[in-house]
Amino acid sequence: MNRIWKLLLCSTLVLSFLLGCASKVEESTSQETQPPITSETQGEAQQIPTPVHSREIFPDSLSGRIPVIYSHGGGPCDIAGMAYLSKHPNVDFIGWVLTRGEFHPEIAVGNWPIFLFDVLQSSDTAIALGSDERMDPNSHEFPEVWRTLSDDFWGISLPPQATEFETGFGPDLIIELVNNSPDKVTVVGMASMIDIALALQKDPGIIDNISHVVIMGGAFTVPGNLDEGPDPTNNDVAEWNMYIDAQAAKYLFNSGVPLSIVPLDAIQYLVQSEDVDRMNAIADPAVSYVAQMWNQQFEWSGGAGFLIWDTITITAVTNPENFYWTYDGVDVIAEPGDYQGQTIALNNGATHSRYATGADYDAILDQIFETFEEGSRTETDDTVESELIISELAGTWEGFTGDFHITFFLETACKLNEKCGTFEIPEFSLTGDVTFVEIDGDKYIFQATNMSSGLESTNYEYLQILEDGTLKYYTTNQVESSEAILTRR
Repeated sequence: MNRIWKLLLCSTLVLSFLLGCASKVEESTSQETQPPITSETQGEAQQIPTPVHSREIFPDSLSGRIPVIYSHGGGPCDIAGMAYLSKHPNVDFIGWVLTRGEFHPEIAVGNWPIFLFDVLQSSDTAIALGSDERMDPNSHEFPEVWRTLSDDFWGISLPPQATEFETGFGPDLIIELVNNSPDKVTVVGMASMIDIALALQKDPGIIDNISHVVIMGGAFTVPGNLDEGPDPTNNDVAEWNMYIDAQAAKYLFNSGVPLSIVPLDAIQYLVQSEDVDRMNAIADPAVSYVAQMWNQQFEWSGGAGFLIWDTITITAVTNPENFYWTYDGVDVIAEPGDYQGQTIALNNGATHSRYATGADYDAILDQIFETFEEGSRTETDDTVESELIISELAGTWEGFTGDFHITFFLETACKLNEKCGTFEIPEFSLTGDVTFVEIDGDKYIFQATNMSSGLESTNYEYLQILEDGTLKYYTTNQVESSEAILTRR
């Protein structure tokens, strides 16, 4: 079922992969740490003190509605980040900016919104493409090999697009959503800070309705991560999100907006096999895409584990109490050279900005899994929980995907999470049970179980009755998608 060239592509990723969410066999924490360079020790940096607010703005914990705008550049762990925001009961995922980062926004918009709208079903989330503008005349780009992979949703196949949408302009969308929100908005930045910085530059008044800006970026007491890229560099202090447009990061840091910065110092957890197993065990169509990404990353790491920088950071939106914070002014060295993009603490006692120095990884992982597990079922009619009479699906259906024949034998009555029929793929001598999982509008969602191959599937099978009485079938996995029109035998 998997195409050979796709498998070859996946194998090459081990050699080129990856920012943030990829594993290195040796952890960055094993390197010799370096003290941050301050304005006194680094002569080329002209620091601007971060303004001090007179009020305490960071609560110890959060509750109630949290409107969130997510600006990210398509890292692999942004897949989990989007799922987390969509499924968390307290989060209102109001806006999404495809900002300049690991993907090309104008290309990625052909794939990534399918995950948002058709998989996560976040139909009320407004989206926008990030700006092409650079504040830094000496800006940089993520490695092109990463961007190409991210444009393609990291090789994970998505269902056919079913939702039409319109895109806005990143900075304008941020301004509009913040100004129109009845509650203070949390803005999340996971790649270039350009869209958030331009929004603040265009309308500084939005600061009054921003709870805080949560940033994954920087490195204060540990080395940077530019060596994750394919090109050699003498800059061993900068983190990628700060480096690609250091002036945009500097503008944001000196804007006066409340900042919660989660740097490399605090997010060095390596996902282990037991974590991957727990993710695979969550029976949810949307979470299965996170599981596919985790399975790929674990394979690419050779079993050594992989980092999930953005995913850990996103939990600071809902559970900041799981991080250890230092409250202080912060800044970014923007001048070109071996220190460009380095984050520094100003030691000026500022209370409107903070950076994490560590994190309770056990609590954070539990929070991620619990959000996915508890949010893995949408509210359904009582008939779903009891017995579903789906006579229109009953019988034997068969068709040809182009790669293989498939036959479904479906019963008249189904119960949630119970066997509802069987399937057969003769070309692979493969048979198995069909377990009913969920109804999503006019689509019936099943999972293949008890397969003759002995393998366990994390893929979902989608069946949809068409007007002409035929049955549309499609499925996706981490390599490709299959689709067929089935007729009743």
